[in-house]
Amino acid sequence: MAPPLRWARRFTPLGIGRRGVRLEMSGGMLSIVRVGPLGGERLVVSAPVAQFHSPAPSRNGRGLHLWHGTRVFRFVGHADSDDSGTTDISGSSAGDDPVSAVLAVLAFPLHLFAALAAHREKVAEERRHVAVTLRWLEPVVGPPWPGVAVRPPLPGGWLTAGRWTVRLTVLSALGVGIALL
Repeated sequence: MAPPLRWARRFTPLGIGRRGVRLEMSGGMLSIVRVGPLGGERLVVSAPVAQFHSPAPSRNGRGLHLWHGTRVFRFVGHADSDDSGTTDISGSSAGDDPVSAVLAVLAFPLHLFAALAAHREKVAEERRHVAVTLRWLEPVVGPPWPGVAVRPPLPGGWLTAGRWTVRLTVLSALGVGIALL
């Protein structure tokens, strides 16, 4: 069984709509099973492993593309641990008195650095999961089908910046629209 992955849906803002999946291999068959948040499972595709082809890492190494015939599946690594190592300050009484408020402002950079370190660890774990999955898949998958044009993963840079700008603009417009209602 491969490390945990998330099925990345296209055109979903900020990763909304990613579904947990499990890649399983049994008796020469590779199966992609979607795992629901409440434990339900749904078989997405199950086919001989030779029908899958062209596994490739995504542009940032945090995901991979796997082709089944002419259909591409985009997966992203998934860090198992939800413990980010950060301290929850939401229950503190930072607004009760001026001294607590000043201490909370002074401690903010520490919390910010802890959150950044936790994010770096999560990204590193996602990249490890993708690398392990690629090492697991590459020896067993088949070649691309005749006549199938395998598109490489999208490049980063300006294209990524443009996509994020569009996503944030749409989300901001939705937020303003909801606030005006």
